[in-house]
Amino acid sequence: MYKYISLLFIFVLINTNAQINKQLIDNWTRVKSSMLDGSRDLSASDERILTWKITDNKLCEYKHPVFEDMKTCMDIKIEGQSIKASALAFYEIEKLTSDSLVVISRINGETSGDKIKKIWFVRTSKLHNEYLSKIKSDSTITANRYFTPTLKKNIFSDIFDRYPNDFHIIGNIIIYPKKHIVNIQHENTNQSKKSIESIEFLKSTLEKSYHLWNLEGFENFDQVSIPFNIESETKYIDSFQGATMSFTFFKNELKSPNKIPVKIENKFLSNETFLKGIKAVDDKKLDKAIELFNKAFELNNTNTDALYNIVSISLSKNDVTTACTALKKLKDFEQTEGTKIFNEKCLKH
Repeated sequence: MYKYISLLFIFVLINTNAQINKQLIDNWTRVKSSMLDGSRDLSASDERILTWKITDNKLCEYKHPVFEDMKTCMDIKIEGQSIKASALAFYEIEKLTSDSLVVISRINGETSGDKIKKIWFVRTSKLHNEYLSKIKSDSTITANRYFTPTLKKNIFSDIFDRYPNDFHIIGNIIIYPKKHIVNIQHENTNQSKKSIESIEFLKSTLEKSYHLWNLEGFENFDQVSIPFNIESETKYIDSFQGATMSFTFFKNELKSPNKIPVKIENKFLSNETFLKGIKAVDDKKLDKAIELFNKAFELNNTNTDALYNIVSISLSKNDVTTACTALKKLKDFEQTEGTKIFNEKCLKH
């Protein structure tokens, strides 16, 4: 009798795992993320596109709506309600339905709710179908960040290597799938001679790029527009000259414009300054510690631990003013615990 029950349990478990695997294996697009305690996700990529492509034993993350080669892949093992990425980290499946997936990113030893990420996904095909139902029988469409042709190779890096000049171009990549043609439309702006050379090379390269586009799902449209904003800028830091090129697609779709933006000036120096602040606390130099923690936050405003340390030190000294200044920043950054303490300690002052 006991053996029969045991075998039945194993059969049910295997069948359940197989069902979860079957539902998971697909493409998923992130629509929301936060920390487990409800705090805002302050990672720099919070509002960027993130697509998961899950197979039986691999998970690939695509971190850009247009560039297919901006991805990282990892071996995984799907067990019960877990997607295991390593011995120390896994994704806990909180919810899985026919078109939605919610996971919690777990790391062994991490228990703080404001350090554990929660991510909401929608099945990518559902987003595509919703978009197609809106445009109905249109033959000319504008792509969006969830439904767009993609480049198999990032050709923009070639442009940057050849013409590292300052320029700014806003416009549309126009693809004609039935004609196998790519054109560029852009706004006319005042540019230097070198900038114009860079833009012309960019246009020429893109207009020869048709064979590099993945147009699956777009074959039957006459015209597909992809809005873009490309900016190349030369910067000088001390005596070092460097150049950056930023690519923004679907800029008008970026959400939450009223949010305080993430600003990471120097993450390494922020961490180094934070550790100096800890040492200052150990040495009983509390005013110096507050100064260092403030500096650490200025260098990287995702370093909320620096603010919490300022709050702790200030309240221990009965310095409510300094504590509330730090708590206000935590509240502005939508940190749950910081907001709670702010409401308790600062609203009555």
